[in-house]
Amino acid sequence: MKSGIENPAAMLKNSKGFLSTDFLFSIVIASCLCAVFFSFSFTLSMVEVGQYIAFSVSRAYSAAHKTQDDQEKAAKAKFTSLQKNKVLAPLFSNGWFEIGNLDIRGGGDGDKDFSDRYPKEDSQVRGVPQTGIRLDFEARILDIKVPLLGPTDPGQQGFKAFLTGLMIREPTAKECRDQIKNQRYKAILDLDSRFSKIAGPGSQRDYVPMEDNGC
Repeated sequence: MKSGIENPAAMLKNSKGFLSTDFLFSIVIASCLCAVFFSFSFTLSMVEVGQYIAFSVSRAYSAAHKTQDDQEKAAKAKFTSLQKNKVLAPLFSNGWFEIGNLDIRGGGDGDKDFSDRYPKEDSQVRGVPQTGIRLDFEARILDIKVPLLGPTDPGQQGFKAFLTGLMIREPTAKECRDQIKNQRYKAILDLDSRFSKIAGPGSQRDYVPMEDNGC
């Protein structure tokens, strides 16, 4: 008569159910990797969308206008319109990504640029001014808790980066008039003493500036 208790040696050699265990373990690992890769690929795609927004705002700001304040208003209006765009708005309002904190630095009257963030290697070398706009980009989708690995960013403030659109700002109409009136005419008179004699003592007062597209 066969006993109902299985031999311990036979139990150790029994491999039934191991395939199911391996499958469950592997499917969990595969699911975690898929979630991580999806988060990274989606984030990189959204970075490209955010970079397009930064470029569009910078381009709107760089166009010539009456004053520098008008240029800043054009940049802010462009950024607001892109935030409310029916295609782009859902991408940054679902809690996964956030873009904002528009920082405008165009030199000129404000004398602010991004040289503190992107310094030149040689301070004596005169290079392209670091002007344009900058946005804060936050990818909350990357702040996830992966099974078996734990949270991706424990104790930190999330994944953040800057999206920068550097573009040289065109001079405004006010800047052109000021340059022509206060600098160009005086520079012409200073070229040679003959010019000052021809112009006369009251020429600076009687001079009428006429701006052109060569400002």
